[in-house]
Amino acid sequence: MEILVVVSIFGFLAAMAVSSFLALSEKYKVEAETKQLYADLMDVRGRAAQRDRFYHVRIKAGGTGYETYEDRFPTLEGDDVFGNGANFQVANVTVNHAITPVINFTFNRNGIPNITDNLWLSSTANADYDCITIRQTRIKMGKRNGTVCVEK
Repeated sequence: MEILVVVSIFGFLAAMAVSSFLALSEKYKVEAETKQLYADLMDVRGRAAQRDRFYHVRIKAGGTGYETYEDRFPTLEGDDVFGNGANFQVANVTVNHAITPVINFTFNRNGIPNITDNLWLSSTANADYDCITIRQTRIKMGKRNGTVCVEK
């Protein structure tokens, strides 16, 4: 009887440990994807200013990932519009947590984005970082509080 009680207690503790581990794992995955998106946006912004070229960011349909492109021949095209066959793909990233909203934007030759918006990764995990604010003068990570991204 005592062995049965001890085994059931160990089983209960093991089940609790596994569920806690899965919750922590999900939280860290969201944070890792947010940090990767932030790093890629900062890289593209820096490249735009350093190379004096337009860079385009495209969130994939359904928010399943994102792509970044360098506009290699803006002077030949005469515009900074995505397309026209003069774009070189820099990054193509797939994410497990949908990016919202699905938007496309451009960094100009000074590294300034043409939008002011928030991006967040959809998840029920209580991650410390799950959103990014994009402003004319800064890009920062934060934690989503309802519909607002609180920068950290």
